[in-house]
Amino acid sequence: MPDMFPQVQSDHLGPEQLVPRLKSEPDSAQGLPSEYLTELIQRFSQDGLDTIIGPALAYISGEMRSENILSENKKSIHAFSYLCDKKEIASMMTTLPEFNPDHVTAKNIEELSLLGPFFRLTAYPDTAPKVAENYFQNSDNRNNADLMSCKNGLRGSVQQIQRAMFNISNAIIRSNPTARNTLLDYFGHIIKLNTKRAQMQVDMQTVSSDGFMHNIAAVMLQFCDPFMDIRASKIDKIDPDYFRTSKRFDILEDTKINATKEQSDAYYQQIQEKSHNFITESFFTTLAFMHYGPIRGFVNYNEFMREYNETKKQNDKVQQDALNAANTPQSVMANFIATRMKAKYEQMTAFRLAYETMLLDPYFLTEALRFYDLVMAWLVRMVDAKHRHPWEPISLPLPAEEPEVFSMLPEWIIEDIVEIFIFIGKYGFETQVMQQCPHDELVTFVITFLNNTKYVKNPYLKAKLVEILFFFTFPIGRGIPGELEGLLNSHPLALQCLVPSLMNFYVEVEQTGASSQFYDKFNIRYNISNIMKRIWSHPAHRTKLREVSNKDPELFTRFVNMLMSDVTYLLDESLTKLSEIHQIQKDMEDTATWEAQPPQQRQEREGNLPQLERQAQSYIALGNETVHLLKVMSAEVVEPFLAKEIADRLAAMLDYNLVQLVGPKCTELKVKNPEKYHFRPRNLLSEIIDVYLNLNSETFVASVARDGRSYRKEYFSKAASILQKHNLKSADEISALGQFVSRVERAVQNTEEEEEELGEVPDEFLDPIFFTLMDDPVLLPTSGNIVDKSTIRTHLLGDPRDPFNRKPLSIDMVQPGKFEVYNDDDDDDDEWTHILFIRVKKKNR
Repeated sequence: MPDMFPQVQSDHLGPEQLVPRLKSEPDSAQGLPSEYLTELIQRFSQDGLDTIIGPALAYISGEMRSENILSENKKSIHAFSYLCDKKEIASMMTTLPEFNPDHVTAKNIEELSLLGPFFRLTAYPDTAPKVAENYFQNSDNRNNADLMSCKNGLRGSVQQIQRAMFNISNAIIRSNPTARNTLLDYFGHIIKLNTKRAQMQVDMQTVSSDGFMHNIAAVMLQFCDPFMDIRASKIDKIDPDYFRTSKRFDILEDTKINATKEQSDAYYQQIQEKSHNFITESFFTTLAFMHYGPIRGFVNYNEFMREYNETKKQNDKVQQDALNAANTPQSVMANFIATRMKAKYEQMTAFRLAYETMLLDPYFLTEALRFYDLVMAWLVRMVDAKHRHPWEPISLPLPAEEPEVFSMLPEWIIEDIVEIFIFIGKYGFETQVMQQCPHDELVTFVITFLNNTKYVKNPYLKAKLVEILFFFTFPIGRGIPGELEGLLNSHPLALQCLVPSLMNFYVEVEQTGASSQFYDKFNIRYNISNIMKRIWSHPAHRTKLREVSNKDPELFTRFVNMLMSDVTYLLDESLTKLSEIHQIQKDMEDTATWEAQPPQQRQEREGNLPQLERQAQSYIALGNETVHLLKVMSAEVVEPFLAKEIADRLAAMLDYNLVQLVGPKCTELKVKNPEKYHFRPRNLLSEIIDVYLNLNSETFVASVARDGRSYRKEYFSKAASILQKHNLKSADEISALGQFVSRVERAVQNTEEEEEELGEVPDEFLDPIFFTLMDDPVLLPTSGNIVDKSTIRTHLLGDPRDPFNRKPLSIDMVQPGKFEVYNDDDDDDDEWTHILFIRVKKKNR
C-alpha cells in the first residue's frame, strides 16, 4: 500500500521543495502551474502565505550570496520577478524578517537582506575581482575594439539585472502603501549604515560595496524617470522641507550650503514629521544613493587612477632595470621583482577597465545627467525670487537674503553636481554624453551661483563651478570647440552675467581662508583665463567688459590689480625655474665637471631637476594664460589700466619682463626642448609688446618713463628686431612701438629736468612706503600715518588693512593730509608749502 504513494526523499522538505520549481519556467514540466500559484495566493493571502512562499524566497536569496555576474543567476532573478508580479506576494515580501533585518552592518546588509544579494551583482572589482580578471586579462595585447566589446557585454548584463530589480521594486511600491514605505525604509536603512562612504578616508571593509550602492542608485534613477522630463513639469511636487520633515535620512552632522553648525541644529530640531508624495521620496532617495554610491565611486576612481599611474611608472622602471641587469649576478632578483610588479600592474589594469565598465557606462551617465539637470533646476528655483524657474527665466542678481531652506540643505548636493561633471570632463569624453545631452540648466546653475557667490559658503565649490566651464569650453580638437562654448556665446544669462561673474570671482579667490589659498588661486584663475579666451570672440562679452569698467570701476580696478600681480609673480617664477634648469642642463653637458662633483651633490641636483621641470611647466602655463588675458583686456578697455594705482606698477612689471626676455641674461633661459615647458619666448615677448601698444597714451608713457630700474631704450630696439625677424609684428606695429619709445625718451628727459628744478625735497613730502613725492597726501585714521592716496588705494586693492598696524581700513575712511614744515622763517611756511606742491603736481602730470 505505501508503494502507491511514494514519498520524496530529500533533506530539504517543506517550503524549500518549492525552490527548484520556482526557479523553473511556469507551466513547464519542472515549474509550478500558474493556476496553482493563483489558487495558492487566493487561499493563503490572508493567512500563512508568508510561511509558505517566504522561506523559499529567503532560500533563493541565500543561494545568491555566493553568485556573481558570471554565474547562473538568471533563474533566481526570474523567480523573484515572476512572484512579484503577484501583488499579494510583492506585499508579503516586505513583511519577512529578512527583508530589512535588524542588527546588520553596512558590510553584511547586502548579503543578509532579502534583495541585497541581487543588488550586489555588478562588475565592480571590489566584490567581483574574477569578473575583471576573466574579461580583461592580458589587456595590453588586445585592441580597443575587443576591450570595448567586453565592456559593452558586461554593461548589458548589469543593465538587465538593474531592470529586473527595478521591476521587483516597482511591484513592491505598487502593491500597497505599507509595502512602499517598508521598501523606502529599507533604502533609508542602507543609507544610514553607509554614511562613512562620504568620508575622505574610509575602510571599505566597513561599508557596503560599490556595486550594491550603484545598482540601487540606478534603480532609483528609473523611479525618477517619469518626472525628469525636459520641462520639469512636476518640479513643484518636490518638497524642499523633506530633510526636516522626514526621519528617513539624517543630515544633521553634514556641512550645510550656507549655515553654521549652530544654525543648522536649531533649524533641524524643529522637526514636524509628515508623509510625502512618492515624487519627493524618490527624488531625495536618489540624491542620497547617488551621493554615497556612484559619486563616491567617481572620487575613488580618481584616487585609483593616481595609484594606477604610479604603479605603471614603477613597472616600466622595474622592467627596464631587469633588462639592464641581464647576465649579471643581480638578474635573478631583478627578474623576480619585475615579474611581481608586472602581475600587480596587469591586475590593476583589469580593475581599471572594470571600473570604467561601470562608471563610464553611457546609459547610466545619461540618466544621471538628466537627474542632475532636475536637481540644478530645483536648486535655482529655490533661490529664484519668483520661484518659477525653469518655467520662467530667472532674473539676476538674486535677492540679498538667501532663502533659509536653501542655506540649510547639505552642501554635498552641490558637490555631487560638480563631481559628476568634472568626472565626465576628465574621463568621459569617449562616452559622448556631453555632446548628446542639453546643457541649458548647467549654464543657468553655474552662472546663477557664480554671480551670487555669497549664497554658497565653500569657496572650493564655487571654484569647481569654474572648473566645469573650463573643462567644457576647452577645445575638443583642432577647430572643434568645447561642448559649452556655443551655449556660453548664445545663452541670455551667459551674455548678461558671465564676464562680470568671472571677474568678481577672480578677485574673490584672493582670500579663500585656506592655508593653501596662495597656490589655489592660480589654478582657479588659470581656469578663468581659459574660459575668457574661449568666449572672447563674441562681441556681447566684450561689450559687457566695457560696461563693467564703466558701471563698477572699483571691481574692474581690483580685477586689473590681481591680474597684474599674478603676471608679476608667475613670470618671475617661470623665468627663475627656467634659469635653474638651464644651469643644471649646462653643467650635465660638461661630463668631466659634472663627474667631478661629489656623488651626493650630483644625486641631489639630478633629483631636483624633475621637480623644477614640473614647477616650470605649471608656472609657465599659468603665466601664458594670464599674460594673454592682460593683452586682450587692455586692447578692449584702456582707462582702468591707466589709473594712478595701476599704471606705474604695470609699466615696471612689463619693463622688468622685457629685460628678462631680451636683456643680457636672456641666454640663461635657453633650455632643451622648451615646448616641454610650454615656453614660447617669442610669443610671450609679442604679447608683452601688445600691452605696451594697447596702452599707448601720455599717462602710460609717463609711467614707463618713471621706471628708472628696468626701462632701457635698447631693450625695445632688440625686441622690435626679434619680432620683425620672425614676422610676429607688422611694419605698422613696429613703427608704432618706435614712436612709443621716442615719446618715453622725451618724458624721461623732461622728468630729469623737473627733478633738477625741484631740488631737495623734505621727507615730510615723501610717501613713507615708496619714498616718492606725494601728489595727494591722505591721513590714515587707524595709524595716524600720511601716505599718497594712490599708494593706499593700491595697497587696499589686495589687503583691506592698514599697512602700518594691520587694522581694518577702507578708502572711504582716509582723510586729507596736513603737514607741518619747519623753516627759519615760520611766516613763509605756507607759501613755501604751496610752491612745493605746485612743483610736485607739475612733476606728476
